[in-house]
Amino acid sequence: MPTFQEYTSRSFGHKVNKSARLMSQRMAHLFKENGYNISIEQWRLLLYLWREDGVTQNYLADTTSKDEPSVSRIINTMEKNNLVIRTRHPHDRRTNLIYLTESGRDLRDGLMTIGARMNKDITEGIDPDELSVCVKVLEKVLDNCNKLLEN
Repeated sequence: MPTFQEYTSRSFGHKVNKSARLMSQRMAHLFKENGYNISIEQWRLLLYLWREDGVTQNYLADTTSKDEPSVSRIINTMEKNNLVIRTRHPHDRRTNLIYLTESGRDLRDGLMTIGARMNKDITEGIDPDELSVCVKVLEKVLDNCNKLLEN
C-alpha cells in the first residue's frame, strides 16, 4: 500500500483539488488587492448571473454544485452588499428569482479582467496544445464524475 506522500504525489484528484484550492486563494487575494470585497463563492454566482440574470436559487445551486442552504447564505450576503435582489417567482411563490443590481452588473468588467489575468498567470509557460489536451481531459473527468453522481 502506498504511503500518503506516494499517493498524493501521483493522485490526479489530489492535484486537481489542490490546484483549485490554490487558484481560489489567489483569486481572493487579487480581488482584495484590487479593492473588491467579493468572496470566491460570490464570484462563482456572479459569473452565472452575468450570463443569465433572473435565475432561481436552485439553478445557481445546481450550476455551482453547492447545496441550497449555502447558496442562500451567499445570496443573503450579496443582498446586504447591494449586489443582487431576491424576488418571488410570479408563477411559483415558493421559488425565488435572483437579479443583479446595477452595482452587481458594474463589477463585471473589473472582476472579469482579474479572472482573465489569473488564467493567463496560471497557464504561463504551458504550451497551448498541452493546455487544450488538459482541458479536454478535465471535461471527460467532469463527465465521468457527473455520471457517477447520477447512479
